[in-house]
Amino acid sequence: MANTYKCVRLEPLSKHDNKDCVCEVVIGLVGEDGEGNSAYIDGVYHYPMDSMPTVAEFQAGANALVSQFAANQGWIKNLDAQIESAKKRNVSTEGFEAPEITVDATVEPEAGSPAAPAEEAPAEEEAEEESSDE
Repeated sequence: MANTYKCVRLEPLSKHDNKDCVCEVVIGLVGEDGEGNSAYIDGVYHYPMDSMPTVAEFQAGANALVSQFAANQGWIKNLDAQIESAKKRNVSTEGFEAPEITVDATVEPEAGSPAAPAEEAPAEEEAEEESSDE
C-alpha cells in the first residue's frame, strides 16, 4: 500500500497593517502508511513582497500552494524516509508484564560506568614526548 499524505496544519499570517494580506503560511503535512506508521513535517512559505494574496485569494489557491511547496521542499521523499525508519524502530514486547523490582541500593557501580569512570592513563606518555623533543 502506498503512503498517503494530508495537510494537517495551514496557518496563514497577515501583515500587521493589512489583515487582508497573507504574507506567510505555516504548512504541516502528515504521511501515513496505513499500518500505523506516520511522520510529520512542517515549514513556512513566505510570499514575495510584490505578490502577497488577499485572504480570499489565498484560500482559493491553498491546495496548489501546499502541493507545490511540499514538492519544492522534497517533503514527500522526506516523509517516506521517516516512515521507513519508523518501521525499523524497536517495539514494545507484546504481552510483557514487568515483575516487581526491588532496587538494591548497596550495589557498587562497575568500573568504567558513569558513576565510576575509568581513570585516565598516567602522564608517562607526556613525559616521554617532552624528553624526545630535547
